[in-house]
Amino acid sequence: MGMIMIVLWMLYILPAVGIYKLTKKYSVNKWIHRGVLAILILIPTYDIILTNILGGYYCLTTPSTYINKKVEYPLSIYWNSSVTSGLNQDGRKLMIINYLDGVHLKNMALNGDDGKVYVYHLDKPMWEKIKKEFDASKYKDIYEQYTQYVINTSEQVYTKVRMPKMNYTVQFSEVKLNQLSRKFLYSDETKIIENNTSEVIAYNRRIMHFFYNIAPDFALGNRDYAPEPICGFRFTRNFDEMVFPSLKYLYFGEVGSSSYKENKHTTGEK
Repeated sequence: MGMIMIVLWMLYILPAVGIYKLTKKYSVNKWIHRGVLAILILIPTYDIILTNILGGYYCLTTPSTYINKKVEYPLSIYWNSSVTSGLNQDGRKLMIINYLDGVHLKNMALNGDDGKVYVYHLDKPMWEKIKKEFDASKYKDIYEQYTQYVINTSEQVYTKVRMPKMNYTVQFSEVKLNQLSRKFLYSDETKIIENNTSEVIAYNRRIMHFFYNIAPDFALGNRDYAPEPICGFRFTRNFDEMVFPSLKYLYFGEVGSSSYKENKHTTGEK
């Protein structure tokens, strides 16, 4: 990636130096020299300047991340994303294997990619029992058997209006920025709500910047914004698990609010 950046920079710097030298050769006005130099500097860097000015403004004026309460036994949680179209079947399986342990969490509700709410139930721990029946090299078989067992024995499908009440809701939403800011920044928020009291017990607001013109996404090539936030807690999945520490990484780990990958804005965490 370093060599690519050097080549791209040279493709710009060499012509830019030539333009500046021609300007000095054919013009004696120092203000013209300075104006041309300023333009040549701003062409590849204007987005960096504006991004950091706007990012600094939002970081100073938006709510900070906080956790007022941690819950060891939430028992039931509804994960809902309005940023994306919801979890497909594979995404729902990941959430089951990572969070639904039958002890700390017995009921899980997930908004699906078809607009429906999928609810799963487990009232006793099954993971350790199933895992012992398999060799460690056959994790895929364990995963499939465990998730399929939960789906076959407990899956119920509801509309959002008719779904059963959960103790907590994890709400993942995009925050709409103004027209100028949207060209350089993306923002979303995670709210964890205690439903009995309607209290927001934890909150995370991220300000993310798009990849700069001079440093595009060479690593993967399909992300909208850089993975490091200007402010806010980076991984929404880890934020969930900070609030519900007993549910952390039962199996795969790479899950949480950010399992909702279909919308383009969430691809910054890949």
